Amino acid sequence: MPLGVLCILGFTTPKQVSTRIPAQRVVRSGQGFMTYFSNVARETERWLLKLPIGLARFIAVGFGGLMVDQSVLAVSEHFGMPFAWARAFAIFIATGFTWVLNRRFTFGDSGRKTHHEALRYFTVAFCAQSVNYAVSLVIAAQAPHLPHNLAAFFGAVVATLFSYSGQRFFTFAPTRAAASTDARPDTRLD
Repeated sequence: MPLGVLCILGFTTPKQVSTRIPAQRVVRSGQGFMTYFSNVARETERWLLKLPIGLARFIAVGFGGLMVDQSVLAVSEHFGMPFAWARAFAIFIATGFTWVLNRRFTFGDSGRKTHHEALRYFTVAFCAQSVNYAVSLVIAAQAPHLPHNLAAFFGAVVATLFSYSGQRFFTFAPTRAAASTDARPDTRLD
């Protein structure tokens, strides 16, 4: 294994290998590699801390939905389902999965009946997933060498912002009765 790789992995230090390799080259490659990833981690953490908690949870639920989506797509294609049908089926299953988690962890109960809320969720999701579906089909058609899962991933990324806005301000927006109850000061005596 090259000494530069050993240095990057932490098995040796630049000073230990300075007699065999010019120290400047090892230090630059080792520090550059580690500095790059630590900067990426630091910037990602800083960006995530600036997100509203609801959006951060929505993205986390979305990643779970994406895993369900990708898994169903891969299994469906493995068993011979054409990409267009497998993609539609995977989107439907993932949407049901994300509705349950978003209702439970991200937005909470809107005060509507469950079936009304589900209808609103699936309406917004249908619009967002239509964008997702169209983008993934266009990418798959324009770049046939790309794996279908990568095309599906790009479609999901494009649809995320639209989906969050619709779910936040339409599906899970509190009903007028719930909003007026929340606006009233708490008058309970403890």
